[in-house]
Amino acid sequence: MSQMLTSLKNIFEKYAPLLKSLNKKTALYILCLCLAMVLLLSRYVGGGKASMAHPAPSVIVQEITLKDVPLEYEYAGRTAGSREVEVRARVSGTILERTYTEGHSVNKDDVLFKIDPGPYQAKFSQSESKLKEAQANLQETKKNWERATGLFDKKMSSARERDLAQSSYEQALAKVQGADADLKNVQIDLDYTTVKAPISGITSQEARSEGSLVTPTTADSSLLTRIIQIDPIYVNFAYSESEVMRQRHLIDDGKPGSVEHKKLVATIQTSNKTTQPKTGSVDFTDSFVDTQTGTIRARAVFSNSEKHLLPGQFVRIIVSGITQPNTIILPKRAIMQGPEGTFVFVVTPENKADVRPVTLGLSTTQGQIIEQGLKAGDIVIVEGMIKVRPGQPVQVEKNEKEPKTELKT
Repeated sequence: MSQMLTSLKNIFEKYAPLLKSLNKKTALYILCLCLAMVLLLSRYVGGGKASMAHPAPSVIVQEITLKDVPLEYEYAGRTAGSREVEVRARVSGTILERTYTEGHSVNKDDVLFKIDPGPYQAKFSQSESKLKEAQANLQETKKNWERATGLFDKKMSSARERDLAQSSYEQALAKVQGADADLKNVQIDLDYTTVKAPISGITSQEARSEGSLVTPTTADSSLLTRIIQIDPIYVNFAYSESEVMRQRHLIDDGKPGSVEHKKLVATIQTSNKTTQPKTGSVDFTDSFVDTQTGTIRARAVFSNSEKHLLPGQFVRIIVSGITQPNTIILPKRAIMQGPEGTFVFVVTPENKADVRPVTLGLSTTQGQIIEQGLKAGDIVIVEGMIKVRPGQPVQVEKNEKEPKTELKT
């Protein structure tokens, strides 16, 4: 302050002749201005240290504890019918009638199409008459064989006559069996003229309309319609190789006999972010890794009696049922990103902020799992990080939002 006054005194002495040359009003104005500057500078210098000293920022912290964390894995999936059947014509003929409504539900053995049965009914009658003729011939040859056997026993005929009668009987028996087989084949073809639903499900559009000629020998002309069973319904998705290995490791290390550690639970979220009020289970995981994608195919099954889900629909599938023991988890808001990676602010025993690099694990609904960088007992800043700098003292407040959990042993 004394230096400033000395400098101002020197300035006045230097410019005194100039001030004397000015009129009184101007000189007075300049003197007042200089006096105001001196007062401001003295106030700044005298209170500078007090104004530069900032109070320690207030932060909310969370003490790190270890706990068992239920894991959730989210994947993209496509719905598919649990059974998808192509209904095809088994015999040639003209379609006389379609008896189902396209796109509606049908039950197993419901009649879908009727093919002209006329030619097969004629073949059936012809085969039936041949069977009756063979049966009549069988009766006659049987009587002849019995008669020849009786005469041979009485030594009234030769063995050759008996053997011929027996041979005729056996040939007639074979013809009856052949005629009966032909009749059954014709009966099968006749039954195929009435096309029935092989399963229960939802029908698609007809592939052949009434009046069309269908033949079983050509794939295009034999297809009549399709039926898809959507209750239950499948959701096909794929795991990454690393996730499958980690999940199996956690399942193998789980509690013996615990259901949730033996079967993965699945829920569905549709494209409009609506979670379906139903749960299913993962019932299939492939036994090899796809070399092109590096993933393993999997499938979950869900009940779908309300028919809310349709085959081919894009959904998000959330797989749960695995618990990771002794895990560190933090609120996602506590994680910060810097040029050198992710980090958090911890509070040292001296109540100063310190940067701690961390390695992130799986993100869950409870928060972010921390794989490396922290240990039980660390104090992590979860709110107010933007106000602190490394090495800066902080004022710690209790975290009312995060209840403290006990250390799992």
